[in-house]
Amino acid sequence: MNSDCTYLHWKPVLLVKVTQPPFGETYTGLSVKRLYLAEHPDGILRADWTLPADERSFPLVQWTGWNLQRDAPFEFPVQYKRGGVGVPSLIPSGTWVLPYDEEHYRMYERVQTVLRSLLMQVEAAPTAPQTLHMLTRWIL
Repeated sequence: MNSDCTYLHWKPVLLVKVTQPPFGETYTGLSVKRLYLAEHPDGILRADWTLPADERSFPLVQWTGWNLQRDAPFEFPVQYKRGGVGVPSLIPSGTWVLPYDEEHYRMYERVQTVLRSLLMQVEAAPTAPQTLHMLTRWIL
C-alpha cells in the first residue's frame, strides 16, 4: 500500500466528550481535541492537528473508526464507522465529532480548563475560602 496520504481530502474536526467515571452517574470533566479525518479507500484515517498536510503519510497517520451513537457531521461510509479489528485509534463512544470551528474550540477549551481547575480546587481544599469563592462564581 502506498504510504502517501497527502492527496486525500482532510477534514478538520473537533472532538468533544463529556467524561464520567465508569458506571458513574456524575460528570467529571470535558475532553476537547482537534484533529483531521480523511476517507481512504480502505477506511478512515486520522492525523494529528499539528501534522502539516505535506507530511500526512503512514505511520504518522492512523486508521480510526468509532462506535458513535451520534452521526458525524459529514458523510463517511457506514462500514468504516465501526473501526474494525486492529484499529489503533478508536474514537470513544459518546464523543461528538463536529465540524471544526475555531471559536467553538476556544470556548470548549476554556470550559475544560476552568472545570479542571475547579475540580482540582475542590479535591484539594473543599472548604477553603478560595474554593467556596470559585464555586460561588461558577454557579452564579
